[in-house]
Amino acid sequence: MQQQKYNPNKLIQTKNILLIRTDRIGELVLTTPAIAAIRKHFPSAKITVIANPSSAEAIEGAPFVDSIVNFDPKKDYTGFLGRLSFLRLIKRSRFDLAIVFNPSKFFNILIFLAGIPMRVGYDRKWGFLLTHKIQDKKYLCEKHEVQYNLDLIEKIGIKPSDKILFFCTDPSSEDRINDILKENDVQEGAKLIAVHPATSNPEKMWPLDRFAQICDRLLEEFKVRIILVGGEEEKKTVDGVKSKMRNPVLDLTGALSIKELGSLLKRCLFLISNDSGPVHISAAVGTPAIVFFGEDRPGGSSRRWGPYGEGHLVIDKPKITDITVEEVYKAISEKVGRSCEKR
Repeated sequence: MQQQKYNPNKLIQTKNILLIRTDRIGELVLTTPAIAAIRKHFPSAKITVIANPSSAEAIEGAPFVDSIVNFDPKKDYTGFLGRLSFLRLIKRSRFDLAIVFNPSKFFNILIFLAGIPMRVGYDRKWGFLLTHKIQDKKYLCEKHEVQYNLDLIEKIGIKPSDKILFFCTDPSSEDRINDILKENDVQEGAKLIAVHPATSNPEKMWPLDRFAQICDRLLEEFKVRIILVGGEEEKKTVDGVKSKMRNPVLDLTGALSIKELGSLLKRCLFLISNDSGPVHISAAVGTPAIVFFGEDRPGGSSRRWGPYGEGHLVIDKPKITDITVEEVYKAISEKVGRSCEKR
């Protein structure tokens, strides 16, 4: 199928836009600058985002999104009849433009069969069904994921004026964090440091005993409160850190919604973490992240997946297990020491 050239007159007529990003929460947050640029380019268009239910809350309330369709490719609309039902749903919506931000054979086929006239994505996984596509070089990690997303929309002439991550908290999540901190005797004005020791891929995980050592040393040297965070499925990992510590910490693993996590991170001095979704939420709410990376992991370089923006700190080695406690503590204690009293 021959790729169409960019036609600015056709794009002007766009009224109904479908954006697809169904992988993890971090990837969705890193797509928000592109979505915001699309909204600015099409201020009157209706913008619908298909997102994974585990991530969709990150963009709820965003001013650049009109509608969110929750879709888990592994659970929703399964089987032939389920897929046919989903196709009919998309076709009835009469979208003018669809953009697939992460290469997907399923969605490339879906938007083609739905008859969406302008279909944008990567030249992979049946990319010949797209009308506008770019070569997928993301695995080379030559740019940040934010820029890769912007490259895709620039294919159809949309040029962003800014590249700011977006994450929206709400009053209920702010109130919930207030209540949790009061219930756990966290004084107003306390210096909080969030720690997320888990990750979706074991190859990205700094050893748990080293997280424990860092937490203990920060607690014993500085007047700070450590708060452990993560999803319900990460409780075993977080429990492993607590079991190796000498000091008590506030453990909110599995206790927070996505918006509540954002509200908590807004109040923290730093987030200390592996490469994971909370890193990008932290960056989006303006809290510096200190992140560990093993740079030799294919497709996993900090150049692509590091915390986006200014004020963050990446500590990296070829393998994440090469990063020592001493070098981490030296880097972190310098940053913490600028904001916190010593004991």
